[in-house]
Amino acid sequence: MRAFELWMASAQLRANRRGGFVSLVSMLSMLGVATAVALLVVVLSVMNGFDQVVRERILSVLAHGSFHGPAGELGEWRELRDAALMHPEVESAAPYIDGQGVLSAPDAVAGVQLLGFAPDEAAFRALGGLTRDMALETLAAGSWRIVLGSELARRLDVGEGDDVLLQVPQGWSTPAGIAPRMRRLEVAGVFHAGMNDFDRSLAWVHYEDARRLFGLDEAAGGLRVMLRDPWRVEEVMPEIAGERAVNLFVRYWTWEHASFFYSIAMTKRITIIILTLLAAIAAFNIVSTLVMIVREKTPDIGILRTLGSTPRSVMAIFAGHGGFAGLLGIVLGLAVGIPLAVWAGPLTSAVERFLETSIVSPGYSLDEMPSRILVPEVVAVCALALLLSLIATVYPALRAARTDPARATRLDS
Repeated sequence: MRAFELWMASAQLRANRRGGFVSLVSMLSMLGVATAVALLVVVLSVMNGFDQVVRERILSVLAHGSFHGPAGELGEWRELRDAALMHPEVESAAPYIDGQGVLSAPDAVAGVQLLGFAPDEAAFRALGGLTRDMALETLAAGSWRIVLGSELARRLDVGEGDDVLLQVPQGWSTPAGIAPRMRRLEVAGVFHAGMNDFDRSLAWVHYEDARRLFGLDEAAGGLRVMLRDPWRVEEVMPEIAGERAVNLFVRYWTWEHASFFYSIAMTKRITIIILTLLAAIAAFNIVSTLVMIVREKTPDIGILRTLGSTPRSVMAIFAGHGGFAGLLGIVLGLAVGIPLAVWAGPLTSAVERFLETSIVSPGYSLDEMPSRILVPEVVAVCALALLLSLIATVYPALRAARTDPARATRLDS
């Protein structure tokens, strides 16, 4: 587009601001584009922030990858750990024991998923950040102490220093049958992962205590593997297993909550489609605006053609008009959307206090709504809005370019 055509397009846009029905429709078109852009930026940023927070919380508890034996026991975990630690992508690896049980307190009973590990192992050090007062460091072999999830502790109405009775299904043979193993444990502390799935059902004990509880000798329940890049887990874990893969079950963190992440991704796609349709409706309002402008400016188009302007030049002027309208809407949308996305947390908290309700599910224990602005997504939103605006100009611009100059000048006389 040449300088003359750009100047004419911008001049035409300024001229439409002087009033009248056409200028009102043009303004509503720009506001529609701005609204769609702002909503896309805010909604995508909030969903990105929520996705990031949930992934970080899951990875703070779960292993990036783990190996298990076919019968729930991993006898060759030492060889497997050595092989894992030799891999350049592996940060740490350590054995653990997991199993189910029942915890009893004076006034409550609750099922529990028990995880036994050595707190000094590098693969489990991240768990220490979920506890207060260094509760994890007090777990020692033979101490018979336990760290409970915050919701689990609340349900049992126990705290640090209280005793709970643990029963596990693996028991002793007696003349009367199999008797479950029972052990009284002291609560060493409480951890808070920020997700109900962990906080209401998970408890930690030392590896050696878990081994005695579940009657394991030299075998482990599994091998926890932590990687430098968690996203490469499905590539790295088979490489570690090698020929042993036939006798191993491999679990990836991406599988643990696959349905949850799939629902987030689907919600994000549906939201993008809906808001893109809103942007399309707003952009195609530009069609009606330009059609009315073409009718109103038919004599002016005739004069331009008489003075030597080509149909291509006329088309470029009206296409530029629609493009400028869309661009102004995009700029306005970014001016509103980006600050709203940045301040999504405080604004949501203010709304919650005003309405005295919770917008985010309490199960995620979020102090405020998370938000994460991704520049590539913002650029994609702007490009999409501009593209829709330009597509909307095609029909009116072609109609203006096909105007007969002789007929147009007769209409002016």
